[in-house]
Amino acid sequence: MTELDHPLTVKWLLFGFRGRIGRKSFILAALLLLLVQMALFAYAWRYASPGTDPGEFLINNGGSVLFGFAMIASWLASAWALVALAVKRLHDLGLPVILGVTLLIPAISTIAWILLAVLPSQQNTNEHGPVPFPRD
Repeated sequence: MTELDHPLTVKWLLFGFRGRIGRKSFILAALLLLLVQMALFAYAWRYASPGTDPGEFLINNGGSVLFGFAMIASWLASAWALVALAVKRLHDLGLPVILGVTLLIPAISTIAWILLAVLPSQQNTNEHGPVPFPRD
């Protein structure tokens, strides 16, 4: 397989499971998802006010409940996108996708994400497609 069997779109990058992505694409997409989640959290924070007990926060109005559901939906979409990124990165490294389970183990997930971000791509075509950004 020397040609791509999928379009190179943001939809494919964040939500598709076919193909390969390189280190830079993986890191930039993961940072984008982190930035979106942080922005949503910062926006949601304005609905909260300190409670009477230490560490307690109160919800100010009913609009925050709707926004809370939107936060849950965005978290689910981000989780799906992170799994898709990890699968494509594992394809790029020529590793079995089952190793993606390590991303669900809290003590190991940080190390796994760092390894996915720093390990270099295989510089040959594999069953998942051509090299994302070949070195000439």
